[in-house]
Order: sequence, then C-alpha cells, then structure tokens
Amino acid sequence: MRRRFQIGLTFIGLSLLVSAQSSPVIMTIDSNPVTKAEFEAIYKKNNRDSVITDAALDEYVELFINYKLKVAEAERLRLDTVSEFKSELAGYRRQLARPYLVDNKMTDELLQEAYDRLKMEVDASHILKNIPADASPADTLAVYKEISQIKKDIEGGSITFEEAAAKHSDDPSAKSNKGRLGYFTSMQMVYPFENAAYRTQIGQVSDIVRTRFGYHILKVHDKRDSRGEITVSHIMVKSKKDDSEEARSKAEQKIKDIYAELNEGAEFGDLAMKYSDDKQSARNRGELPKFGTGKMVKEFEDASFGLGSDGDISEPFLTEYGWHIVQRLSYEPLAPFEEKERELKSRISRDVRSQLSARSFVNKVKREYGFKEKVKSLEPIRAMVDTSILGSQWRPGDTDKYTKWLFKIGKTKYTQAQFIEFLKKSQGRTNEQNLRKYVDDRYELFKTRELTNYEDARLEGKYPEFKALMKEYRDGILLFELTDQKVWSKAVEDTLGLEAYYEANKDEYMYQERVNGPVYRAKTQEVADRVREMLEDGQSNDAIEKEVNKESQLELTIISSILEKDENEMTQQMEFKKGLSEVFLIDGQYVFMDVQEVLAPDNKPFDKVKGLVTAGYQNQLEAEWLDELRARYTVTVDKDVLYSVR
Repeated sequence: MRRRFQIGLTFIGLSLLVSAQSSPVIMTIDSNPVTKAEFEAIYKKNNRDSVITDAALDEYVELFINYKLKVAEAERLRLDTVSEFKSELAGYRRQLARPYLVDNKMTDELLQEAYDRLKMEVDASHILKNIPADASPADTLAVYKEISQIKKDIEGGSITFEEAAAKHSDDPSAKSNKGRLGYFTSMQMVYPFENAAYRTQIGQVSDIVRTRFGYHILKVHDKRDSRGEITVSHIMVKSKKDDSEEARSKAEQKIKDIYAELNEGAEFGDLAMKYSDDKQSARNRGELPKFGTGKMVKEFEDASFGLGSDGDISEPFLTEYGWHIVQRLSYEPLAPFEEKERELKSRISRDVRSQLSARSFVNKVKREYGFKEKVKSLEPIRAMVDTSILGSQWRPGDTDKYTKWLFKIGKTKYTQAQFIEFLKKSQGRTNEQNLRKYVDDRYELFKTRELTNYEDARLEGKYPEFKALMKEYRDGILLFELTDQKVWSKAVEDTLGLEAYYEANKDEYMYQERVNGPVYRAKTQEVADRVREMLEDGQSNDAIEKEVNKESQLELTIISSILEKDENEMTQQMEFKKGLSEVFLIDGQYVFMDVQEVLAPDNKPFDKVKGLVTAGYQNQLEAEWLDELRARYTVTVDKDVLYSVR
C-alpha cells in the first residue's frame, strides 16, 4: 500500500462493521450523525493499553472531529466523484479482494507444505536450457529433446553432471560454478524447481522440470536439517579484487591487528564501532539483523553458523566484500508454525503457488452457484475463427446472431457474443499454431474471469469485514487527496509562502556555536600525547598519520569536521577556543580537536533547513485549514455519551 494510508487511517482502521442502528449518537457534523459505536471502536483500537479518562476522551475527540471534518469537506467538494479517485479506489479494491478470491483450504495446505519444507535445506546443482513461456510447440519440443539427451548422457555415464552443466547450461554462472547452487530452503526458488529439489533423493538426478525460465534438471547433493536463524556482530574491512596490491595488503593487516586486539581481551562491539567499514552496523556495535540460509554470501554464512556458542568469535575470513570477523550473539532454531504463518502467507500470495489456489477457487465458485455449461455452443465460434487471430488481425464482423449461452453462473448467462468480444480484445501475436487450442485456451480464461468477477461483485454483501475495509480505504484516499491539495503539495509549491515563513521564523533554525578543525582519535593516551607534540612541532596531518600508523592502521584516525556545541560527547565537554582541546576518553579512544576557527551562533541558510521549514509551513497551513472547517461546519458532541465510553 502507498504511504498515504499512514495519514488518516489511525482514525478509521476498523476490522469489523459498526452496528450504527443500535448505538447512541455521540456527535453530529451539521445534520450527519456519528455513533458511539464507531467512535468507541476507533478509540479503543488506537488506545489499547491506555487508561480511559474523561480528559483522554476530550483530547481524542478533538482529533476525531478533525478527521471527520476533513472527510466531510472532501465529500462536499465531490472528490469522491472524480474519475482519478474512482480508479484508484478500484485499484485498491482489487488488491483487498485477492484474499477472498482464492481457495483458503488449498492455501492452508500450501502454507503447511512450505513450513514443513523450511525444516530442511537442500544442496543442489542444476542445468538450465532456456525456453520462453510462449515458445512454439516445435521450439519447445526441440529444447525438451536437448535436455532429455543431456539427462540420458549423465545417467549413462558418458559425462558428469558438473561437466554437462559447464558445457550445456544456459545459466551464465554455470561456467564457473558448474551449476552448483549451494544450500537453499523453501520459498527461495520458484515453486516447480523447489518441488523437484525436495522430491529428488540425495545423489539422484531429478526428472525434467519446467519453470518460467525454461527446462531444468537437478542433482541433489545433500539435505540437512534447517540451520535456523542466527544473530551476529561483525567487523568488516573493505577489500576488493580490483583494489591495488598495496590496498589489499593494508586491509589484511588491519583485520589482523583487530583480531589481535580481540585476542588480548578487547570488547568486540568497541572495536566494531571504532574500525568497521560497515558504518550502518558499526553504529550498533557491529550487530546485524538475524538471518538464515541463503541470506548472506556462503563464506559469511558458514563462518557464522560454524560458531558453537554465543560469544564465540571467528578468525578473519575473506568474502567478495572484504575481510570479516564475526561474533555469535544468539541462535534460534526454526520458529514454530504459528510464528511463521503470517510471513509465509504473505510470501505465498506473491508466489506461483497462489495460481493453484486461484484455480481451486474457480471450481469452488462453480459448485456454489450451480455452474452449467453448453460446450456445443462453442463450436460455431471455433469455426468462425481463422489464422488472422494469431497475428492480432482478426475481425469477427456482425455477431448479432451469436446469442446462445455458453455457460451460466447462478441465473446469469454468458453468451457467444460476449466470448467473441473477449476474443477480439484479447487477441495478440502468438506462436500458437493450433487454432482450436488457441480458442479453447481463451475460453478457459474467459470462464475464469467471469467466475471470479461474479464472486468479486458479491464480496461486500457476503463479508462485512470486507465492506468495512473498503470504507476505510475510501475515506483514506479522500483524506489524503484533500490534505495534499490544502497542505502538503501547497507548502512545497508555494515558494513565496515558504520563504516568508522562513523569514518570520528564521530564529528557530539556528546553528549553535561551532568549531572547525581536524579531530584526532588515538588508540592510547601515549599516542595522543605523541600526536599533540608533533602538531606543536608544526608537522602536517599527512606526515603525522603516516608516521604513527607505520606499524598498525589502528593507532590514529584523523577527520576534519565542523561541529556544534551539542553534536557529540567531545563537543559537549570541550572549551570552544582556538588551539588543541583537552583529550577525552570516548568509546575506548583518546579524542581531541585542533580548533582552527570558532564560529558564532548564526541562522542556518534556507537551503540547509528547507525540509524543516516545509514541515513547519505545512503545520501552519493545516492549522489554518482546520480553523476554516470548524467555522464552516456545526459540530455538537454529547459529552454524556462520550464519557460513557469509559
């Protein structure tokens, strides 16, 4: 879903319908009533752990009124009749309807299968022969014969699987890895490929399997229990193959120096913060999100899962990204089904598995609504279609006489003319040469579409929660569109208004007192003292860094900075004056600054704070808009009903 629903849905996210008929009116906006049940459901949804007091209700009802006023204004302006709104709401409806247009029983079976497979990881190689999904029968057969022969040669012993992969596979990586994929688990490969991997015995070659990429054969090398998931911290020193020999040597020496410090008892997290080139994880003492098989490069996974206990530290190892040292923080076996269920449902809905559920759903709709079919009525259409349809040139002419029905869903009949129109609109260039098959395939698509549409049109009546969800999205889109017009886009586009707001409020956007100069981070107090002496002797930073780091790259780091008073622990403590500051012990390093300039407090220029200024201007515009709405609409709140929410 788009970001817009972060705005406004806080006040409208209902998962069930409110029974307005039996609920007292808590407020009216002009003549439109709002029930206690609606307000109460929303309030309690967004304040689940809060103590309900009169004061809390008074505060929340003001937010609720603001929301209701914005939606009422959008309706007054007839934004709900605009074609763009209708189109967007229809798009969201299609997304929201998807879970209702599948066979949930089959979905549950696929869900259980996926979880059961997660318990095992498969190590396999494969050979791929590319074939487009819409390839002609002749081309498809030729590729099938080719991979069949490769399989026979492997099974006959005239060539090994690895040799065949390097020689024949259309997977570009096969030239170097001989088809070896390594370990993977459920939901990491396309479904037909996954099926072949899990159904093939260790040491055996699979049957030929077709995926959207083409034809495959697999060789399964091993199957093992799930590794589960692991959380580690790491220290990384960047080093790539195309770096100079000197740079690679320098990186290797740096990781060895770090490892030596770890062996001498240094804290892993402290060293990660100081030295790791992965700055994102370094801020969190090197900690990475937990991961399982197939999420990291092989060397990193093997080193991490090879650690036996929490707190264990690996030796330095090399990946394509550079040198690493890993510390195990925690290990979790495969989570119980209940904990994985929601994630797996989401992934299955985006996977080819969902097509299996959709087909089963179509059969379910047929049974529910008494689907009937007259196959003979299809013959005249088969007869009228000619080869021009294969080139998207078919013109059926007058179809008035094609009135017989092909199938019925409930009491609704679908005629020959409707299918002919479907054929006309859906025709496109294809490699299919068999006209009868072409028509029959399109007929199956037509039936599936109409069966799905038939059920889709009845969702609001069958499922109260779906009806409530659609209202939720309707109001959310209206709220977003009008707020965008009145506040967000207006503030961005109104350059004169922005500049005027900045000028009127510029003292809110001030630099504190700042200092400018290089910051020195030394490994020890002795190194810090030595560097200070060299600075007093007039030596350059380049010369100092080269001399001090001669034996180890960890001795000294120099970074030029402009820092504000409250920017970090050092500036919070140091005196703002020119010259060398005191030395401060921060995160295990000895830090000081050579202050070359002290800058007085000053206004931040507009281009530096444009984002903050825009946000402030948007707040002002929204406040002014709400004042207008409060003046336009009459709002009355029954405080007795409001306080009864307690």
